[in-house]
Amino acid sequence: MKATTVRRATPVLALALAGMALTACGPGTDGASSSGSSASSSAAAGSDTSSSAGPTAAGDTSSSMSAGHSGSQGSGGSGGTDGGPQACTAAHLKASAENIDSAAGTTHFQLLFQNTGSSPCTLSGFPGVSFHGRDGAQIGNAAARDKSTSVTIVTMLPNGHAVADVMAPDGHSGYSADECRLKDVSFVGVYAPGSKDLIDVPWKTQECSGTSINALKVGPVHSLR
Repeated sequence: MKATTVRRATPVLALALAGMALTACGPGTDGASSSGSSASSSAAAGSDTSSSAGPTAAGDTSSSMSAGHSGSQGSGGSGGTDGGPQACTAAHLKASAENIDSAAGTTHFQLLFQNTGSSPCTLSGFPGVSFHGRDGAQIGNAAARDKSTSVTIVTMLPNGHAVADVMAPDGHSGYSADECRLKDVSFVGVYAPGSKDLIDVPWKTQECSGTSINALKVGPVHSLR
């Protein structure tokens, strides 16, 4: 009885196992094929995404960064680096001494700069100032910088103006004759801020030539007040 039961059970078990195998293999194979196809399709889509969307996105980022950088340059270039007004040059500047006033041993005057060019230009900082004789030789020390006034950028339109305040001794101005050593001055030599070209401004007075005196002072250029 046990043997018969076993023999009958074996085919049934074999058939059951075969059925299970078919059930497991059939759908599993189809599923693997479907999954493989889907994965392949997905990989292809991923490849398409990386080859098209990837560089495009990178391009967009680069474009965005470039635009931002350009904007940054534009906003920072208002001083003349990106189409803004350029620094004034001696070729397009005229200078004169104005508003001369002497009192209490000191002469105050203003160096008036005029833009003679056809385009706006900028001045910023301290001009170089010194007295000169008829032969062009410098008399006394060059002006020291008076930093009590803040430096600003002045944009001058064509025929526009900017000024710098200058202070100089009036005569001996309390100095001894040996210290002062008065000499005749023919002009004030002026270097516009950032320029190496000398501009002559007529100045017919006597000024101290002693090198121990540092009373000549100049402030930064500023707009007319």
